[in-house]
Amino acid sequence: MKTSDALRLLSAFTSAQWGMVTSRQAKGTGVDGVTLHRLEKAGHLDRVRHGVYAATIAVVTEAREEQAAWLMLNAAEPAWKRAPLDPDGGVLSHESAARLHGLGELVNDRIVLTTPRRRTSRDPDVRFRIAGLLEDDVTTIDGLPVTTVLRTIRDLMEQRIDGSHIATMIQEAVEAHLLRLDVLAEHIGPYALVYGVRRPGDGEALLEHLLAGIGTSVARLAHRPIPTRR
Repeated sequence: MKTSDALRLLSAFTSAQWGMVTSRQAKGTGVDGVTLHRLEKAGHLDRVRHGVYAATIAVVTEAREEQAAWLMLNAAEPAWKRAPLDPDGGVLSHESAARLHGLGELVNDRIVLTTPRRRTSRDPDVRFRIAGLLEDDVTTIDGLPVTTVLRTIRDLMEQRIDGSHIATMIQEAVEAHLLRLDVLAEHIGPYALVYGVRRPGDGEALLEHLLAGIGTSVARLAHRPIPTRR
């Protein structure tokens, strides 16, 4: 197959998938593994991770690794045909979701995806969590399904992430208008005892406790001026 023909066939995917195509998608268009390897050697494609290639002319985004890992979950299906709660796919969550939302400074050396069933990956930096997410638990960032800020914070609290990290993310999310304190308080009560609040189920007390750990409070945060971006 001519290089120009192969690139034209692959462009149906790369133009709509952040510049990327999976090897299974390529095979479905008639571009086999040998051709993909030849295109890579010729400098037309970069291997992002096992089974995922990117056009070298594509813009590299900060979320490229997460996008590639998500594409591989349902490798044959085009990204634009997948529902946010794809039963054969997954949703970026936990530390990965926090990073994609731009919240906190958690160590983020792994890509974490929540899936409805057990999954495995050849990539050692990909980790899976099994959970039945609801539609309200998921949002999209540049077409990539990601757990909402509320769900992300709840997931991290379930993992018992340090309270100061959680509080920092809460503060940043409120300042970015991504989270409401009253809504959060309604959902975090089950973690009160875990974080040292001796009133089981009291989300408001837990929220005050967490924010006090970084020197603020619900009242201060609720009335804090939002910094002007320049």
